[in-house]
Amino acid sequence: MRRFDVSLALILFLGAGVWLHQPLRRACLAVFRLPLTTAERALGVLRDLPQVPHLEIELARLRAALTQRQLDVVQLQEALRHQTRAARLQQAVEGTRGPVARVIGRTILPTEHVIVLDRGSREGVAREGVLVDVAGVAGRIVEVHPTTSLGSLLTDPNSRIACLVERSREGALLVGTGGLQGRLEYLDLDADVEAGDRVVTAGLGGSFPKGLLLGVVTKVQRDERNARVIAWVRPAVRVNQLEEVLCLPPSKSSD
Repeated sequence: MRRFDVSLALILFLGAGVWLHQPLRRACLAVFRLPLTTAERALGVLRDLPQVPHLEIELARLRAALTQRQLDVVQLQEALRHQTRAARLQQAVEGTRGPVARVIGRTILPTEHVIVLDRGSREGVAREGVLVDVAGVAGRIVEVHPTTSLGSLLTDPNSRIACLVERSREGALLVGTGGLQGRLEYLDLDADVEAGDRVVTAGLGGSFPKGLLLGVVTKVQRDERNARVIAWVRPAVRVNQLEEVLCLPPSKSSD
């Protein structure tokens, strides 16, 4: 009986000590609560299991919606960029107006520089119309359909544009080479042309108005044996980076 009393007194003493010592009391309560917390969480998992397929479907829907919103933002940014560039193109040639077309395709042949545009006769695009970028002349319209058209860039091997050396007024013909530069032909041996000279349209017997920038002379080769000069011209327009072009009506003069 005494042993029981002593044990009971010891238990009560220890219990009172634990209760009065706050950190020890918290530790003991945490130990006692652990099984209950674990059981409660397990019941929660079991209760939520039937909802897992629904949650996966909802997650997939939210991901698809987020992807669509991101695409919408990209499209809005692209539309704003297109409108900004279209406004700049409309101001590229003072006093002249025409539809702004997007480049929607290119020929796959490396030596054929032809682009497909998303504007055609319904929007006022005409054959032999002039294609202009903010930097200068890009080429001309060679084929027109109701809603699309084809443009030949000034670097295309079939391109021929009557031009002038802006500084000296030397007349020549800018010929496309199929590469990134054009070539001035029909220059006399004593032609006044130098590297750095600007080349502009001559406005003679063709669809191009006079004075539009074509490019800059990069190199001059004088062939005294054949009494001729060939000058290489870098186009003012980056033909490989064209995204929009202004389609000007052809000049009143005929080919």
